[in-house]
Amino acid sequence: MNESHKRSVIKSVSYRLIGSLATMLIVFAFTRKFALSLGVGIFELLAKIACFYIHERIWSRIKWGKLEHPLEDLNINKELSEEDKEKVKSQLKNMGYMD
Repeated sequence: MNESHKRSVIKSVSYRLIGSLATMLIVFAFTRKFALSLGVGIFELLAKIACFYIHERIWSRIKWGKLEHPLEDLNINKELSEEDKEKVKSQLKNMGYMD
């Protein structure tokens, strides 16, 4: 299953917020200059979000190391309801694909 662009963006932002806060604290610890710490943190935040996003999107296209699902080539046009999922699960059990 591939990730949506929105999920990749949210992951990028949340991860970088934590990292940028750490960077700001480190810069402040060395310089004791709040404005410099904030400026470095904001620049670093934006630059690394972009890098992480690009990195995630490239890796999402690389098949190496991904486990392929045996049903991934089926084109399903809509979300399955819980009832439909149970029917599919039951049928797979009947066919010996599941315990």
